[in-house]
Amino acid sequence: MSLKKKRILITGASVGIGSAIAKRFAKEGANLYLVGGKNEKALNETIEICKKFNVQVLGECSDISDLSLISSLMSKAMNFLGGIDILVNCAGLRCNKPAHQVTIEDVETIFKINVMSAFALSSIAVDYMLEEKIQGQILNIGSTSGEAGVADNSLYCATKGAMHLMTKAMAVELGSKGIRVNVLAPGTILSEGVGGRLDNDPEKAKRLMSTIPSGRFGNPDEVASCAAFMVSDEADYMNGAVILLDGGRLSW
Repeated sequence: MSLKKKRILITGASVGIGSAIAKRFAKEGANLYLVGGKNEKALNETIEICKKFNVQVLGECSDISDLSLISSLMSKAMNFLGGIDILVNCAGLRCNKPAHQVTIEDVETIFKINVMSAFALSSIAVDYMLEEKIQGQILNIGSTSGEAGVADNSLYCATKGAMHLMTKAMAVELGSKGIRVNVLAPGTILSEGVGGRLDNDPEKAKRLMSTIPSGRFGNPDEVASCAAFMVSDEADYMNGAVILLDGGRLSW
């Protein structure tokens, strides 16, 4: 699944799934521009690990909820990479609140990070791909929460559902132009944040585990492996797909 010399921008790359994807893509030979949130130390650690694979890597921490920054962010990435072949929209934020406690500020923030930034970045990337006649790709990191409702997560579910349908619409629009757009939708993945929360709530962990036919949670490296396949030439016929990586949880 070689990604040698592919020019890839990844958001949400500081920790967890985004960081794992960055490391796997670097291993496959891709040149990367990585965007993180507030954790600059973690982003720098990810960058240094990626550089060990003798690829070009640069990154920055940016508040992508500020949509006015998107254009300059993409310009910096494309200047460093010399263009863009693949965009991975992995940045995401949860909102674990009952629906009646969600504020307008919550809605604005979560939609800006989870949906609007992805749409804005995709728009710029697609414009470049069309102009340069590049058969590029957009991989959106969604969630099983975009396919099924989760109590106390209505806002997060709404944003991931929007991302999934946005993906399908873009795939229909862009497929004939040689651009593939897909969603990778993980279930419960033991990233730093999720693992910590489940460790602190063993009863919740037990309940979640009981809903997974495979009998275990996933890990970020498994998501990264799936992502590497999805953006590789081996998956060239995959377009508009929502790939569930959930141990069978939504198969009940």
